[in-house]
Amino acid sequence: MYSSTYTYLGYIYFMSSFLKKFTLITILTFISTLCYSSEWGSQEKTEEKLFSVEVMDSSAQTIKDSIDFSSTTEAFRRIEIKSEVMTTIEKVLVKAGSKVNKGQHIVELDDYKTNADLYKLNLLSQSEFDKYALFAPFGGLLLDGHKIAGELVMPGEKVYEIIDLNSLKIFGYINENEILDVSLDNKVEVTILNEKVKGKIDYISPISDPETKTFEIVVKVDNKNLRYKDGLSSMISIVKGNVLAHKISPSILALGDSGELGVKIIDSDDTVQFKEVNVIEDTSDYMLVSGLSQKEKIIIVGQQYVSSGEKVSY
Repeated sequence: MYSSTYTYLGYIYFMSSFLKKFTLITILTFISTLCYSSEWGSQEKTEEKLFSVEVMDSSAQTIKDSIDFSSTTEAFRRIEIKSEVMTTIEKVLVKAGSKVNKGQHIVELDDYKTNADLYKLNLLSQSEFDKYALFAPFGGLLLDGHKIAGELVMPGEKVYEIIDLNSLKIFGYINENEILDVSLDNKVEVTILNEKVKGKIDYISPISDPETKTFEIVVKVDNKNLRYKDGLSSMISIVKGNVLAHKISPSILALGDSGELGVKIIDSDDTVQFKEVNVIEDTSDYMLVSGLSQKEKIIIVGQQYVSSGEKVSY
């Protein structure tokens, strides 16, 4: 009897120990599964691949920001002297191409001497005498194509023409987006047949052309040695100031949300950012743009596949 009781109690003790161990193993297995699942999920998130782009480390250079346009040199003054009376040419006193001074007698009309004598005697007014004198109104060069001795001239007909090359004027046209940056104080560089000279803005039109929305600009260049002639090709650069510019390829340009022109860069957090730029110079090989920081990591491959705020690898 006692043996059976001891056997039964032993069985109970054995089963109790077994259940405790089984429960402990089950709990440990469950906790281990949870931990493994958490680690597996974290590992999967960490290994999520970022889109890869190619970047260019770009450093800005300081350049002159200018408005450039091509034109042609013109004499600052050019005038045709016309007859106010019907008469004939008595004599041409100056050879074509020669320098003339202000007030110089260039062409002698018939009856000039008679009228000069009357003027000296105060029998002819200044205005009446001037009709026969036709003195040069300013210094310059006598052009060819003047009347010659014996020719008849009618009222309003050209007798001779002079040109003043001591100064040159060059015309240009500035669009409405640039006119606010231009004043009479802007420095001007002029290139005439590959030679650089200083210029000065002489006139800025206060009104725009209604069709082109451009404003006329006249640049004046001193030419006291008469080195440059009328009609030479020239290039005008109106200097607006210095600016930091990056040299980029036009192919990497992108458009912002509102259609503005810019590039995509990588910031310090490896995140894509869009930056608007202004084009300073555009050639067939490269562009100079402003609006960026001194140093930038500019995306040059893959920019069309990433958006602002997106984290990428490079």
